[in-house]
Amino acid sequence: MTISEFQRGDLIDASYQVACYLGSDDLRETYRVKTIDDELKLLKLIKADSEPWIEWDKLQQALAELNTLEQPGILNASELKIVQIQGAMRHYFLHDFVSGESLTACLNRQVSIGVYEACKIIRSSAQALAKLDDYQQYILTPDNIFINYLGEEKTIAIFPLNLLEFIKETVISTPRYFLAYKSKDKDYYSEYSLATVLYQCLFGILPWQYDIEWRATYTAVQYQIFSYRDTNPLKPSSLYTQYIPEDLKSIMFQALNNIELENFSKHLDVFIKQYYEFPYYESIQSATGLVKPPLSHLPKNAKSSESLEKSISSEFTRSQLGLHKIAGMNDLKTLLMADIVEPLRNKGVYEEYGIQSLNGILFYGPPGCGKTFIARQLAAELGYSFFEIKPSDLASVYVHGTQEKIGKLFLEASLKAPSVIFIDEVDAILPSRDTANMSQHYASEVNEFLAQLNQCNEKGILAILATNRPDAIDKAVLRTGRIDKAVYIPLPDFMTRKEMLNMLLNGRPIDSGLDIDAIAMLLSSYTSSDINYIVNEAAKLALNTNSKIGKDQLMTVIRKTKSSINYEQLEKYDAFAQLQRF
Repeated sequence: MTISEFQRGDLIDASYQVACYLGSDDLRETYRVKTIDDELKLLKLIKADSEPWIEWDKLQQALAELNTLEQPGILNASELKIVQIQGAMRHYFLHDFVSGESLTACLNRQVSIGVYEACKIIRSSAQALAKLDDYQQYILTPDNIFINYLGEEKTIAIFPLNLLEFIKETVISTPRYFLAYKSKDKDYYSEYSLATVLYQCLFGILPWQYDIEWRATYTAVQYQIFSYRDTNPLKPSSLYTQYIPEDLKSIMFQALNNIELENFSKHLDVFIKQYYEFPYYESIQSATGLVKPPLSHLPKNAKSSESLEKSISSEFTRSQLGLHKIAGMNDLKTLLMADIVEPLRNKGVYEEYGIQSLNGILFYGPPGCGKTFIARQLAAELGYSFFEIKPSDLASVYVHGTQEKIGKLFLEASLKAPSVIFIDEVDAILPSRDTANMSQHYASEVNEFLAQLNQCNEKGILAILATNRPDAIDKAVLRTGRIDKAVYIPLPDFMTRKEMLNMLLNGRPIDSGLDIDAIAMLLSSYTSSDINYIVNEAAKLALNTNSKIGKDQLMTVIRKTKSSINYEQLEKYDAFAQLQRF
């Protein structure tokens, strides 16, 4: 049991009441305290054994400088104070309290952090640090960065003071871990430390796995660190880094190798805006046929993400993306908005009621009714990166090769979180294991997929599975925690067919007398892909006769084209729907 100097309720210097003991390290004990003005603070009490090790004048000066700051994102500190404990004089200081946790505590819980989230933490830390005079002299570690969970969005605050920096250089009784974040170049300490923290956020480890003696003099530890880096080149092609975006990898590894170190924060900011905030992910824009314009096409004064969004061409506005681009299907769009989009957009409100976002959904229904298109538009509506997978993408001639590909898919999606993994023809990947002729390695692949599906929403992943044969899927997939909702994508109804015809015919030469309603009525048993085919064939007939697209061309194609679906198939979908709990 850990014994602390102060207990809950103790009054320190008649000014600070102890609310709770938060823990200790080699040098200090940390407490949450309440001031006489009812403010919460963090109190750092120097341990008795550590008192002789510290250069008090330098620490007092550093605290005094922080005490005069009134900068957003920088935690204010008190002056150095003294309290008497059991007849001995002990030093302590305070700094602002954050309703959250340190980055160290976060990494201890999660090991690593998603790419976008990690980049935002480092960008916010760099922006806060840049407000300080001579900010490049500061060395930040995860201990210095605090995540504030109070409010709708998480914010970052920093306390740019490492107590280890004030240990006398000749002391060998405490490990000097903070030096692992230090650069050889004294002009860019902060940039190098931020690059190191970013690496640690992404992979849960330091860039170099130092095999050195940390409990040594300042000079000895620093020499060991710099020598270890020189003799162990950092390679960006390791297993840890293969799923990191290439641009980010280049920025991070250049900084860690002291290349363009002074521009690390600037390059990271540009990367975030281009890759994640411009204003949708590139993978979604590519899937919808749009190509993101390069930054060079923007006005020169477009500096913030807000001005970037305002300056882009109107063809890239939200009106070109999202669920409303789906013709008709109003009931389906209402369902997707209520059950998926809103809980993800307003997590705080839903979590207050104990409602978690869905882990995965199953799209099932006749082929050619738009399951893939709907999944793309749902990802675009959310602003998530989009992974479109077919069975052939995961196939491998090697034993366990498919299992490895499945693991890599979910790992990459988590690194690019928030993201949507869309798997088409999932019955080919997750067939029922009850099938008598299923081989052992095939069953292992199903097991691997089921394991990855478990609670993938906690990694920022929404799994969307699609199938034309829902009865052929392994039943274990459909349990809660994996697939939380099955959504039937039916044949298009009248309003959907009408909207589809208007969209497909838009921009083509159309006979002014064409009755869209009448044509829509005739297409009651056709799939979405059938309707697209019919319009295209009618357009070819009109082109061949140099006429406008009208009733005659459409009726000619309709008479020759059978529906892709029959009544018996529709009955199977109805039977499957009756067995579902959702």
